[in-house]
Amino acid sequence: MKPAPRHSSRRTPPRLLPLGAREPDRRAEARLRQAWGFVVGPALADRTRPLRVERNVLVMGCWELTCIAPLREAAAAVWPQIRDRIRRALGLALTDLQIVPCDPPPAVAPIPRDPDPLRAALHLLEVRRQERIRLGLEAD
Repeated sequence: MKPAPRHSSRRTPPRLLPLGAREPDRRAEARLRQAWGFVVGPALADRTRPLRVERNVLVMGCWELTCIAPLREAAAAVWPQIRDRIRRALGLALTDLQIVPCDPPPAVAPIPRDPDPLRAALHLLEVRRQERIRLGLEAD
């Protein structure tokens, strides 16, 4: 007769994670907010915004309540393209999309125009350079 196999009574201890390991990368979320128009396109960018990333799920807010149901229906077909675009452009590996109602973003005060066209052009170039640095397309 063969002896019965032994079952170990030892349990594998849970793997400990460093504090904040489950939190999304805040820099990646900020870059997602900056590139939102590119990620979803101008039509969606005008009525949606990224709210947060939870456990690799993108939570997208929409402030036009009549659009939420159609967005949820269309998300199944469009999500793979958006997910791939986010992965390529920002390096975020997201698994799913959740669409929830939210408040519209606060209105941004218009920037006063500078009467000196050269100073205005230099300022615009600096703003674009800072945006490229923020998106990781250029080194500081």
